[in-house]
Amino acid sequence: MSGWASDYYQLAEILAQSNFLSESIEALKKAVLLDPITYDNEINRETIKLAKLNLIQENQKSKLAKNKIGRYPSTADFLGDFQSLIKNHVANNLLKEDKFICKHTKFFTMGSCFARSISKTLIKQGFTSNHMEITEFVNTTFANRAFVDWLTDHSDNISANARFKELLPPHWSAENTIQIIRDSDVFIMTLGVAPAFFDRKTGEFILPRPSSLNSRMLAEQYNYRTTTVQENVDNVLYLIKFIRSLSSKIKIIITVSPIPMAASFEYESCIQADCLSKSIMRLVAHEVVNNSKIANILYWPSFEIFRWGGSQSSNYFAVDDGASGHVSEDKVLGTTEAFIDIFKI
Repeated sequence: MSGWASDYYQLAEILAQSNFLSESIEALKKAVLLDPITYDNEINRETIKLAKLNLIQENQKSKLAKNKIGRYPSTADFLGDFQSLIKNHVANNLLKEDKFICKHTKFFTMGSCFARSISKTLIKQGFTSNHMEITEFVNTTFANRAFVDWLTDHSDNISANARFKELLPPHWSAENTIQIIRDSDVFIMTLGVAPAFFDRKTGEFILPRPSSLNSRMLAEQYNYRTTTVQENVDNVLYLIKFIRSLSSKIKIIITVSPIPMAASFEYESCIQADCLSKSIMRLVAHEVVNNSKIANILYWPSFEIFRWGGSQSSNYFAVDDGASGHVSEDKVLGTTEAFIDIFKI
């Protein structure tokens, strides 16, 4: 370094970005000392004063956790090694969590085609995994709740009951579905979309068949609306209560599907509708995981991996078949590998 004040000032900025605050302040002080005309100003004096005050407070509260600081990845991070992006920038908050995956771990995944992709990848990795698919057309927490009521024979929603019989994989029944969940070690719940169909008169949830035409016809007859955060939180808590009634120790992983809505019958722009929908589901996941005081539950940021990572690169969607709503199989594999690697015993 040349010893110029400007060099010390730039060093202070670099050190601050890397979270070396004490060293950064010392570099700033050096810049002020070397060139007070340029750097001895109100902003820098306030910064140094706040740093001194913060140091006193840190000494007084040394036993308390430090403030969390996360910085947005650089373009090089987004375009670099995929595993490093996940572990260093997206799921880095999970690195210190307890490990729970071993070669004998049994998984149950529920949700959209993204949840199916996770299950298929887990199987390829040598794990036991069962998947109950509710396609993206109907993958709402209302459908999940209605499914639980159907499993436990507490549902009087005749139309939804008929749909679930169609959705179940071959040779599955309510009884063996319950047993499969009971025998699982990890339940991965993928939240899909916020909009749903409701009867205009009774308010009863309507479960459509998984087709564009069926959904379009239902939109003419029923009320299609974006549901609220609280409605969805209540539904997810209802589902978790059921899961824990089958197995009190089962690990629950909440994810948000990155798969976009295929269509909106509420807004002219499906992109805006999808943004609203996913924002609601991400808030639901946050409330359930962080503010509901539920033990043994985690959020896995698959949504952030694909939507934020995908916003900086072109190989997250539509790679395999050209469909904008389909995630790359390679990235699903990489995401699942990171999940296993972070939590394996």
